[in-house]
Amino acid sequence: MQITQERIDLGRTVTDTPIELVAYRLTAPTAGKKVYIQSGMHGGEITHWTQHRLYNFLKENLQAGEIVFVPFANPAAWEQRAYFYTFGKFSLYDGRDFNYHFPGKADGSLNQRIARALFGLAEGSALVLDLHTARNSIPFGIYSKDDYQDIIRDLALPYNFQDQGEKAEIEFMDQLDAQNIPNVCVECGSHDEYDAAKNEQVFQGLLRVLARLGLIDKKHTIAAQNDVFSFQKDAKIIAPESGFIRYDTPLGVPFKKGDGLFTLYRTAALGEETRVSAPEDGVVYKRAPTHIYRVGDDTLHYVPKANLKRL
Repeated sequence: MQITQERIDLGRTVTDTPIELVAYRLTAPTAGKKVYIQSGMHGGEITHWTQHRLYNFLKENLQAGEIVFVPFANPAAWEQRAYFYTFGKFSLYDGRDFNYHFPGKADGSLNQRIARALFGLAEGSALVLDLHTARNSIPFGIYSKDDYQDIIRDLALPYNFQDQGEKAEIEFMDQLDAQNIPNVCVECGSHDEYDAAKNEQVFQGLLRVLARLGLIDKKHTIAAQNDVFSFQKDAKIIAPESGFIRYDTPLGVPFKKGDGLFTLYRTAALGEETRVSAPEDGVVYKRAPTHIYRVGDDTLHYVPKANLKRL
C-alpha cells in the first residue's frame, strides 16, 4: 500500500498564510479503478466522520485501484464563522454558492482556482463521490443519470433524488457529467451533526459501492435490507404565519394524508397554536434546522408517495 499526501497551492491570504487543498491518495499494489471522494465543499457540512472512518478502513483493506480523499474541498468556506456557527454555503465575497464556480480557472478568482484544482484531482476517476449534508435531514443520494442507479442501489439509502433540472450555473456534478465521469452526491445527514446511525448507514453503503468496483473484497460488506426509492419532484410547506414550530412527524417515516406535520405556536397571539396537516401521503426527508419561522419561510420538504419510484 502506498499512501501519499498532496498539497495544492491556491495562493495566500492577506496575512500571507498559505491557502491549500490537501489530498490523500491510497494506491493498492494491484491495479484497478480510481475513485475520488470529496467532502467539505460547504463549510459547516460535517461529513468528516465518514471520510475519517473510510480512510482508516481502506489503509488496511484496499485490495486494488486507487482512492483519492479530499476532506476540505473549499478551505475558504470553512473560515466563514460567526459566534459558534460555520456558515459556508455561500461566499461572503460574491454571494454565490461555493459549488457554482465550475469548470473553474487556474488563474481566476480563489473559488475558480479551487474548482479547477478539484476537477483536476477527479479527472480519470471511474467514480466520484461528493459528500454533503442537507439542513436537518436523513441521508439520501442525488444523481443525474439512469446509468448511476446501480450506485444508488448499492448505497441503499431509502429515498434518493434524481436531479434532471436545468440550472443557470454549473455545479461539480454537472461538470463531471459533461466529461462522462460517473458521480453521485451523498447527503450524509444534517448540518453540524454527529449521528452514529446515519454515519453507519452511509459508511456501509460506500463499502458496497467500492466492492462493486473491485477496490475491496465483498466479505467486508453487509447486504442492504431496505427498499430503495427514487424521486424527481418533491414538495415543500411554507410557514402560514410567523411563530415557533414543533415538528410532529419524524424524518424518513411515511405519513398519511391528514397526519399532523407540525404545530405552529403563533407569536401574534400568545397561547394559540395552529396544526398543519399533510395534504397527501408522503415522507419528510429534510427540513429547516430551526424552530423560528417568519411567514413564508420553508419549513419541511417531503416526497409525495405518488412521486416515489422503487429502484
